[in-house]
Amino acid sequence: MTLNAADLDAIAQEARHCFLYEDAPEYLLLLEQWAAQVATDPERFYTPDDYNTLMRAAHSLKGGAGIAQLRELQALSHRLEDVLEALKEGRISDRPRAHQLLVQGIEQAQELLAAAKQGPSPPPTPHYQALLAALAALLETASASPPPPSTAPPDLRSALTQTLEESLQLLEASATDAERQAALTHLMATAQTLGKQYAIPWLQQLAAELPKLAADLPLGELVPAVVTEFRQWQQAELAKLPTPNPPGATAPPQDSYLRIPVSRLDRLGNTVSELLIGQERLTLYQQQLLRINRDLKRRLEQFRPIRDQVQTFYDRLATPLGSRGLAANGHSDFDALEFDRYTELHTALQDFQELLVRIQETSADLDLLNRDLQEALDLNRQHLNHLYSELTNSRLVPFRQLAEQFVTAVQTLGDRHHKPVQLVIEGGDTLVDQVILQQLKAPLTHLVRNAFDHGLEPPQQRQHLGKPPTGTIWLRARLRGNRVEIQVADDGRGIDLQRVSQRAVELQLCSPENIPHLSREQILDFLFVPGFSTAKQVSDLSGRGVGLDVVREQVQRSRGRLQITTEPQRGTTFTLTLPLTLSLLPMVLCQVGELTLAIPDLSIREVIALREYTDIHHPSATIYWQGHSIPLYPLHQFLPYQRPLSVPTQPLGVGVVVDVAGQAVALAVNSLIAERELVVKPFDQTVPVPPYVMGCTVLGSGAVVPVLAPDNFTGLLTPMEGLTSPVTTTAWQRTFSQVLIAEDSITVRRLLERVLRQAGYDVVQCRDGKEALDFLLSQGDQVSLVITDIEMPRLDGYGLLEAIRLSGALRHLPVAMLTSRGGETHRQKAFELGANSYIIKPFQPQALLETVTQLLAGRDAAGVTLSR
Repeated sequence: MTLNAADLDAIAQEARHCFLYEDAPEYLLLLEQWAAQVATDPERFYTPDDYNTLMRAAHSLKGGAGIAQLRELQALSHRLEDVLEALKEGRISDRPRAHQLLVQGIEQAQELLAAAKQGPSPPPTPHYQALLAALAALLETASASPPPPSTAPPDLRSALTQTLEESLQLLEASATDAERQAALTHLMATAQTLGKQYAIPWLQQLAAELPKLAADLPLGELVPAVVTEFRQWQQAELAKLPTPNPPGATAPPQDSYLRIPVSRLDRLGNTVSELLIGQERLTLYQQQLLRINRDLKRRLEQFRPIRDQVQTFYDRLATPLGSRGLAANGHSDFDALEFDRYTELHTALQDFQELLVRIQETSADLDLLNRDLQEALDLNRQHLNHLYSELTNSRLVPFRQLAEQFVTAVQTLGDRHHKPVQLVIEGGDTLVDQVILQQLKAPLTHLVRNAFDHGLEPPQQRQHLGKPPTGTIWLRARLRGNRVEIQVADDGRGIDLQRVSQRAVELQLCSPENIPHLSREQILDFLFVPGFSTAKQVSDLSGRGVGLDVVREQVQRSRGRLQITTEPQRGTTFTLTLPLTLSLLPMVLCQVGELTLAIPDLSIREVIALREYTDIHHPSATIYWQGHSIPLYPLHQFLPYQRPLSVPTQPLGVGVVVDVAGQAVALAVNSLIAERELVVKPFDQTVPVPPYVMGCTVLGSGAVVPVLAPDNFTGLLTPMEGLTSPVTTTAWQRTFSQVLIAEDSITVRRLLERVLRQAGYDVVQCRDGKEALDFLLSQGDQVSLVITDIEMPRLDGYGLLEAIRLSGALRHLPVAMLTSRGGETHRQKAFELGANSYIIKPFQPQALLETVTQLLAGRDAAGVTLSR
């Protein structure tokens, strides 16, 4: 079977993708770790085994780059491998110089790999060419004759059983001629390197014969013969080597490692969270059982006087005098002294006493069962906490593991561009998810380079401004609740907002008349537009317009957000905030009216009784707390809602003082329900979630409780009238039209909401016509348009439309029918009832928006039929 050009191109692209995203990062990681060691300890001596490990990584990188057709990376890796081999054999006397060039080469390899992921490789830069020339010059000074090896290297067995075996397995797995050719090339390079490195003649001879054999024989016949020949020589060479573990010797235990997909770890995390939620449910059941048992004991105590009376009556009945009258009434044939039988009443009283005793014994059994259940739940909770800890720790690594990789890169940039700079790492011991670190590597690389190029001034300019000539870049990490916050900051010139505005006008992103009306945040938002750059000329660092838009996209793909703060001549800070995959946090559950909300303990400064600070019936807007005046907000009015909430009937007597970006703020609630350690689950991306809600938690009762993030309350801090102000939606004025959606399909509802919200409309979702009508009757003056399905439970679309047209306050409200019923009968009935538009599912978003615009402008769209 022959492959056409398209098939060969697909195979090449697949191999390139595999190398870029699977193989190359692993090889580079070994080289980067060694480069970090050199940066921290330049005088450290490295053994031949160390160089062998690095040589294998450079060799694999070279082979993979050749298959992926990355010529620059292949040539660079080949030079790095040669230098490492010369260092291992002791043929280079200037080891510090060699280490310095190797570190620069590893940094250059990182840049080449990152550029290859973005698209076609750019032409070689002058720095790349100068580096290759420096490596070549270093190799020319190396001694030509290495000392003869006295013994076989200790890792020859692993070279034959791992490095060579991997190449043979790759050749065996090849299925097409293109794959066989690539695998043979890889095997030839491996055999040449190992034969030369370990002085193995048969490897060098087979490597030299492979090109001729490949030219004479078909690849399908050649491959099995080559594999068989290599395996025979391989087994013969292994037989000459000493046994790795002699008899009687005990090898130290070593950990085995297994690669697990991240998706499987995510599923395990979800399972652990469900188990923790189930634990909460079992705890709730145990508490209910305890309450029932206490209630049973209380009722038994209430029965105690009756039991004593029964006992007294029973004793009297059991005596001859006490039973004489009863015996007479029972027509006994014996006198009192001869009475030896029980009456029916006597038997009933005895059964009653025995029943009471059994109930008491059951209560005692319940006590024992409840105690055992409590112990089992405690033990189960310990096991779950341990499982959670192990699962979490398996994913966590210190932030410095990533941050230290930038030390060498920053130093290299400083040396290359003659701009002294230092990198300061703060929070290096902060444990961060490995997956997050891998996702952040590319964004942080760009932000660090951006800080160096755009942020830091030249040394002369810094001295003129009274700054030290050496610029500083900070990499910071810290945990905030269930989120990790990473910052890239510099002490440079800051962002020139005027220059950004000018560039936005040049790119026609904004008219000059609107620039003065833009806020600071809106101006900084231009930096994230694709193709936006303030650089005056293109260099290898900046000016291509590819940067912050990619950074934001990668951060948002991880469900995070990116923020910028800048001050002229003081520097710029980029803050990346990303949610943790799974978090178990201590939280306080608050009750305010009909709401139950959770606040993390880490954000709470103190819980206070408001009656000690203000009149809870007529509270003030501020309170005096710990020597400072702080604002006081009712929690049910502090957060914006799309629907009105009922005013709490009881005074808000409890204050929760939280930390809002360093500012103390008191939130008034009715009561505190409990303080619990609960799982915080992040929301998915289907529905946009405001930043002041970090996620949700599920209680044992099944109730879903939002978890607040006080750190992000800054945008909500506005003056309020007081705790007793009625909750009305007029306090939260909407500046755009509100569209009500009545649809029983969750998917259609969410799709409509996303389309309309992106177009700037406020959206209210209702599950059926009954819910929509209730909302319209209570808040119909705020709704500008209704989009309703026809077939819905409780009240269909026709019934909703008819009710709107019969209402005096709602009769002029435009209504669009959204349905899959395209028949003329349904359409005619809708228009007879007063519909303004009839939309057929599925619909085109753009056509839908045009219809909405027409209806809101007061024009009927009766003749519009939308379909995909």
